[in-house]
Amino acid sequence: MEKKLKAKIEKLCKDIEKQHFADFPSLTDYAVTYKAGRKFVKIIIQNPGQSVWGFINLTHERFMEGDVLKAAGWNAPALNSPRGNLYKGYDIDRRTVYGPGYMSGYCAGGKRDGSFV
Repeated sequence: MEKKLKAKIEKLCKDIEKQHFADFPSLTDYAVTYKAGRKFVKIIIQNPGQSVWGFINLTHERFMEGDVLKAAGWNAPALNSPRGNLYKGYDIDRRTVYGPGYMSGYCAGGKRDGSFV
């Protein structure tokens, strides 16, 4: 993993923690770490248990390096569509502190417009 991407991933982890503590200042048993694999980096939330926040693409051919992917489970990302890219900027707010945004419209019977909820 190159230094620039590693720095972006570390910033993402710090931003998730910062938003969590802004929303829940009394819930201090919380940390965000990451674990690099061959194709993806797994972003892990520790609060006393563990859960997966999402994945960052490293080398999967369908996605660009730095793409943010929603988790399909503990070991794999959802491969339908990236939710953003760290190189293009990925903001953490009250909704994305829990994981990458959902795709809008399609599942509710509407048109998919490419935005995220």
